[in-house]
Amino acid sequence: MSLMRVGSRVTALGQKIGEKIVLPERFKDTFVEKWVKYWKGLVRDYSEVALGVVKESYTKPKKALAYGTGILCLYQMAQHNPDEGVFMTQLRRDNSRMIMVPPELQNHVSAKHLLMLERAINQKKLRFLSLGICTLVWVDLFSEDDCTYPAICEFTNVGFLNFHERVIDVGFWNEFWRLKWKMHNYDVNYL
Repeated sequence: MSLMRVGSRVTALGQKIGEKIVLPERFKDTFVEKWVKYWKGLVRDYSEVALGVVKESYTKPKKALAYGTGILCLYQMAQHNPDEGVFMTQLRRDNSRMIMVPPELQNHVSAKHLLMLERAINQKKLRFLSLGICTLVWVDLFSEDDCTYPAICEFTNVGFLNFHERVIDVGFWNEFWRLKWKMHNYDVNYL
C-alpha cells in the first residue's frame, strides 16, 4: 500500500506545481494557453489511469499478473521476431547440411522443399511479411522486377482470401518452423 501513498503524493505535488505556474497575461486567450490546457488535461488523465491501474492491481492481483505476463510475452516475441536475414542464414545452413549427404541418402521431402525455396529466391518471388510477433514467408505469383501488365495489375495479385495458400513458412522466436520441420530427417531416405 506504500505505492498508493506515493501515488497520492505525486498527484498532490502535481496540483501544487500546476497552481504555482501561471501564464503571463500576454498568453491569455491565445493558442499557447489552449496548448497548455490540453497538455495539463492529458497529463491529468494519464496519471488518473496509471493510479487506477495500480489500485486495480491491488484488488485483483491474478488479473494484473495475467495482463503483465501477456504484455511481457508479446514484448519478448517482438524482440525475437525473425527477419529475412535469419531465414537466409537458416536456409544456407540447411543447404550446407544437405550437400554433405549423398543424393541417394537424402530425404526427398527435404530436398524438394529446399529446391522450391532456391527457385523462389532465384526468381525473386519470395516475400516476407512481418506481423510484429511472427513473420510469414510466402511465394508471390510474379517477380519483384516484373513490369508486365499481369504483374502490376491489382486484379492478378494474391488476394486476402487465397493468401494462406501461398504461405510456405512461419517465423517465430528466431526460427522458421516449417523449414526446421522439413529438415528434421534430411539424411534418411524413405523408400
